[in-house]
Amino acid sequence: MYLKDYPHAIAKRQYELLELNREIRRHTQSVNFFLASIDRQIAYDTTLKNEAQRKAKRFELMQEDTEYLAASQALDEATEKRDKLTVELDFLRNQFGILKLELRDAIATKENLTTSFPVLP
Repeated sequence: MYLKDYPHAIAKRQYELLELNREIRRHTQSVNFFLASIDRQIAYDTTLKNEAQRKAKRFELMQEDTEYLAASQALDEATEKRDKLTVELDFLRNQFGILKLELRDAIATKENLTTSFPVLP
């Protein structure tokens, strides 16, 4: 990849990251909706006598609720994808920075060589 290609590639990854963050927010809302539904079921269950029973019932309902499990899995997958994309974005930024430094060094070296030796008439 050429130096001029990096800003576009970085911007493209940033837009992908924005989309993933939006997707993660949607999945988080879904997970929270299903958890609230589970918590309502527990709140209205008069057979549960103490906190330990309520926690056990909550865990049981979470494991049985296929919609919750699907939303939770989708959230996990999107989060993992976002984390990988963040690493890619950081890598691109670092490569871009290194290339800029190398180019500056080459320019400085060239300028140094041309100013070190005066041109003889």
